[in-house]
Amino acid sequence: MPSFAPDHDILCERCGARSNADADYCGKCGSALTSGMPSTGDIIADRYRIVAQIGKGAMGTVYRVEHVQIGKPMAVKLLHRELEQNTEHVTRFHREAESASKLNHPNTVQVFDFGRSKSGWLYLAMEYVAGPDLGKLFQKEGALPFGRAAYLCSQVAASVADAHAVGIVHRDLKPENIVVSQRADGELVKVLDFGLAKLFESKLESQVTGSGTIVGTPSYMSPEQIRGEELDGRSDIYSIGAIMYEAVVGRPPFEATNPIGVLSKHLTERPALPSTRSPLSVPTEADQIIARCLHKEREQRYSTAEELRLELLAYLAAVVDQDWRLSSVGQPTLALGSGRRSVAELNPISKKRRPWLWLAVAIALVGVGFGGWQYATAGPHEREPNHAERRATPLPPHQLMKAYLGRRISDTEGDIDLFRIHTTGADDAVALEVSAIPNMDVVVELLKPGDDVPVVVGDSRGVGEGERLPNVPVEAGTYLIRVRELEEAGPVPTENVSDEYFVRWERRPQEPEFEREFNDSVEFAETLELAEERRGWIGWPGDVDTFCLGENAKRVVAQVSALTNVDLVLRVVDRRTQRSRKHDANGPGRGETSKVWRKAKAGKLCVQVSADPGSGEAHGAEPYETYGVRFRSAETL
Repeated sequence: MPSFAPDHDILCERCGARSNADADYCGKCGSALTSGMPSTGDIIADRYRIVAQIGKGAMGTVYRVEHVQIGKPMAVKLLHRELEQNTEHVTRFHREAESASKLNHPNTVQVFDFGRSKSGWLYLAMEYVAGPDLGKLFQKEGALPFGRAAYLCSQVAASVADAHAVGIVHRDLKPENIVVSQRADGELVKVLDFGLAKLFESKLESQVTGSGTIVGTPSYMSPEQIRGEELDGRSDIYSIGAIMYEAVVGRPPFEATNPIGVLSKHLTERPALPSTRSPLSVPTEADQIIARCLHKEREQRYSTAEELRLELLAYLAAVVDQDWRLSSVGQPTLALGSGRRSVAELNPISKKRRPWLWLAVAIALVGVGFGGWQYATAGPHEREPNHAERRATPLPPHQLMKAYLGRRISDTEGDIDLFRIHTTGADDAVALEVSAIPNMDVVVELLKPGDDVPVVVGDSRGVGEGERLPNVPVEAGTYLIRVRELEEAGPVPTENVSDEYFVRWERRPQEPEFEREFNDSVEFAETLELAEERRGWIGWPGDVDTFCLGENAKRVVAQVSALTNVDLVLRVVDRRTQRSRKHDANGPGRGETSKVWRKAKAGKLCVQVSADPGSGEAHGAEPYETYGVRFRSAETL
């Protein structure tokens, strides 16, 4: 077995001859020798000028380079010197790199060139992708909502499935080999290093005890890989499962004080369900999908990466109502008006999956601008004037209608648009939404005919943003949607006759996994059993949601998961003593957990979830995303 020291020999930059590590000059041509790594400005293989080092791993060092002829930014990986010390390694490198270069998938980093430079470096020239790898993303953001993790990992599965189709197994899938770039339409995943992990393939025992290098990375290795068995695509599926686990929990499935301990746990232990370890609310589907990927027996996993990809996409399709795309924070979203709801907001438990036709439509719409979708699906225009109740424009459910907040009614009153809707269910709620107008702070309200005081007001955003009311309970009958500009003392009302907006509403049947408004006080609190989760909205400024434990329990904590742009407050109320305690240790984008309640009586331990109104830049409401709330036994934490 060759030595794996990185500096055992030096190759001459001029003639390529090999010299001893302690030599100062080349024995063949007399040129000065250097054993150091390339520096900024150096040129590799006569065409790649080094700009900066961007990464270093077990296989080599990666540089951002510029092609000297065409100026194209690229990435070059220089493999560690030990690979070129062995003729078999060099032959294998060319074979594996040639295979990898044939991959051409949107989620795979493309290989353009490979070879060995005059100075002896084995190099691989690749597509340059700006952005952090998943390892850095996990380190920065911690646990991710499963909606976001599912979308990111569905892209990983797509890349892997493409490679498996031509007989390439990655063997070293890990967060550091997955780069996430931010594009205008959201996050794009790119997988690195196909075929290169095989270069280090040998018996595991000799690698661990000898060189210290392991085939793969311990936290993400399949049991069969650890045992040194022949690998197929299901080994990569296990690795994707371990990556998903870390995404939703914030830590890998197995941890130990040394690599051998981690490997042993992969062989013998069953990982705890993600929902029992994650600081976030994790749906049952996440537990099921990840557990299947991490099954010890490969026959019990998904049979192909494509099957896993479709399962993840089916999950995403099951928790959205319309098309989904990527938002500015990289979460799959659905569009309704101009607002956006993240996939992570919805709990898919007991929700029927939609037909594959709708999934195909959703996939087709990814990357299509929402403006184009609006114009393609918008219905009729409002009928002006419609600022009086008797002239309100009829608006059927699910109809996207164009309208303007145009000419002022008077010098002191801006345009008002009224839309008449009819609801038929006595146990339903409605969601209503308007898109943005560039120069206005838009308000949307729901009213009963004859009343000027609205049932509820949607005003959680500012100028140039849309508004939404996500879950307003209604009785069967007629209601009015009122759209207007936010009234401010002093300024003349704004006019905008050129920028149309869109208004839409839909029925939302009351589902057991979602809160039932109005639940703003303990008198109207909803009942939650121990470990039961409820999804809720902070749907408008001042919204408060109240839940009470429905059974006697000991050593109980209350938890609320995060909203991206809201600083949530969790207040625990003891109805026996009429005392309460506020929990607000974390800021926006992080959940809250209460202190341990030693004894809780059914109906007497309650929690109230609200937004901190004085929390700096955080929003006072978030109508596009739900949080999760539950009571848990402290013993399971």
